[in-house]
Amino acid sequence: MPYIIGCDIGTTNVKTTAFDAATGAILTSHSGSYEMYHPKPSWSEQDPDEIFKALCESVREVSASCIAKGELAGISFSSAMHGVLALDENGKHLSNLIIWADNRSAEIAASLKASEEGKKMYLNNGTPIHAMTPVSKLLWLKENQPEVFRKAAKFIGIKEYVIYKLTGQFLVDYSIASATGLFNIREKNWDKWTLKHIGLDEKCLSKAVSPYHMEKLSAGNDFKVPEGTPLIMGASDGCLANLGSGAISPTSLAITIGTSAAIRVCSGEPFLDDKMRTFCYILDEDTYVVGGASNNGGVIFEWLKNTFFPDLKFEEVFAEADTIDAASDGLLFFPYLLGERAPLWSSKVRGGFTGLDIQHTKAHFVRAVMEGILLNLLSVGQVLLEKNKILTIYANGGFANSSVWVQMLADVFGIRVSLNDTVDTGTVGAVMMGLKALGIAKDFSEMTVFTPISVLFEPNAAKHQVYKTVAGKFNEQNVVFPSFS
Repeated sequence: MPYIIGCDIGTTNVKTTAFDAATGAILTSHSGSYEMYHPKPSWSEQDPDEIFKALCESVREVSASCIAKGELAGISFSSAMHGVLALDENGKHLSNLIIWADNRSAEIAASLKASEEGKKMYLNNGTPIHAMTPVSKLLWLKENQPEVFRKAAKFIGIKEYVIYKLTGQFLVDYSIASATGLFNIREKNWDKWTLKHIGLDEKCLSKAVSPYHMEKLSAGNDFKVPEGTPLIMGASDGCLANLGSGAISPTSLAITIGTSAAIRVCSGEPFLDDKMRTFCYILDEDTYVVGGASNNGGVIFEWLKNTFFPDLKFEEVFAEADTIDAASDGLLFFPYLLGERAPLWSSKVRGGFTGLDIQHTKAHFVRAVMEGILLNLLSVGQVLLEKNKILTIYANGGFANSSVWVQMLADVFGIRVSLNDTVDTGTVGAVMMGLKALGIAKDFSEMTVFTPISVLFEPNAAKHQVYKTVAGKFNEQNVVFPSFS
């Protein structure tokens, strides 16, 4: 039987998994990590060669373990978005990979967002203007490192670098391209108006291709897999998380809470928010993924635990929250300790507690932090719920290890939550896209074995009514937070 490999190139590690193409069973998996560098305050960079090395080692390990499992059908990719790497005409680095977490272009992004030009970029390209966005990073390079900007023959992301190292070609899938702020999501091509506005020649960007596009590996490739093995472009990790969780219909919502957090819904057409609160990315030619990503997910709970409960295990801290009623007796938390993407799109905004009084205990603070992270996601979700009748939330990420937190999600949204049986939804989505590209499966509806559900959480109607009131207070008070920037 054939097997297929999915590779997820994440922010701090790469994970490679081999799946049985027919049953969806995981045959083996391997991960590798790499460093993030902060040479200056607000800068976040990585060495692309460290990432490529970790990926190659991971694929070699997995493929070697599967020699007796059958024939390798192909390798498909999921990848983090928003990276910018400058290369010269010989393919050598002029910069490190400037990743999504980099905030050096915050002032440029804020100015652009407030302009009519910024709004037109958003309406054309679907990516909110923010320091994470490659268009902002490129403007920063042009202004602050003009020599790098002038010498660069290519500006690419990490997946493009991997494809280039393996095939010698500069290719980018529609999905990754649609997260740059440079790509017209309706025309599915680089947006000429945006490129002219920032002074960038299209030849400095990779050729945009379908997420189902395939290239065959040559003999002696760095992955050490057989000659002719197809590489499938795949898509971005955020879009593939929807596919890999099963949230592919317009009546389903995907919520991921790992270090960061995201809420996303699929749509057959572009959907853009007049207030520029949500993104609209491409999964494939027929599917858009609309939603918002938050800087402040599980990392905020980790801060709480390490700062105030260093001697307790995570499950013990979650148990503290379960002793407090919904809404934390009036204690409300705004989780913006790392600035915020959706819905505020401000690098300088900061969070805090309101409603604090003498009755509140440490357990109240725990529950308020968990609720605040969810209420922030709900404030983005309400934009999506205006357009879609959502029947099911598919949840995944590290927060899913806490049944208390998942039940809280169901209660806050008032919607049934299906907990995915795997947290590696990006890898699963990449494999599903690869199987469709290879013709092994004709449609995603044939691949339900890849998206099993472990448990369902039904919302508590009484608690949901409490949270509806709290959500109103959260949204009203949230308006003042950007004034801190």
